[in-house]
Amino acid sequence: MSKFDLKLGFKNLWFWLFLTTTLLQVFRGSLIDTLIFGVGTVMVFLSAANLLNHVHLSKPHAHKYAIYTTVLVIILALSFVPRHTPLQAIIVLAILPFALRFAWYSDIGPKDKADRRIKRAQMAWAGGGVGLLLWEFAANILGQLDKSLKSFPTLSVLIDPVLDNVFGQAAFAVLWLIVGIGFLRLWKTP
Repeated sequence: MSKFDLKLGFKNLWFWLFLTTTLLQVFRGSLIDTLIFGVGTVMVFLSAANLLNHVHLSKPHAHKYAIYTTVLVIILALSFVPRHTPLQAIIVLAILPFALRFAWYSDIGPKDKADRRIKRAQMAWAGGGVGLLLWEFAANILGQLDKSLKSFPTLSVLIDPVLDNVFGQAAFAVLWLIVGIGFLRLWKTP
């Protein structure tokens, strides 16, 4: 087991990305987002500094029908509950512990080496992610300084009109869950 080391926490790139995002939420004046990203920052730091190494969780597996049922319930809940309401926040916060449990486990065993195709895909995802991150940060900062959501629109401002009806909410919930399940590899059998 590795020893707790603060330097490792500070050397971790994810710590700095989460911290920067937390500070952006402070700048925006969004208390809930500050709390969410603040807790994420602390967790990433503690994990990178080896404080959480004693937690050895195995990768959980769920039966496909349990996944289908859960996905259907979440889609229905997120489609018909009005957006930006306390009830929607409760639903999303109720999903969070389950998502964390499926995402946070001890990654053990041999890893396949990435071939050229996988490396290109990784670079494309990384480039797209960095591009979206820079867009969102710049739009948030410039929008706050300009005091206008329209001059420098964030991604949420751009997609909000699509989400202002049940069909848009349902489509977004489906896409959100498919991407999350794909990243967590819940479709894979043990």
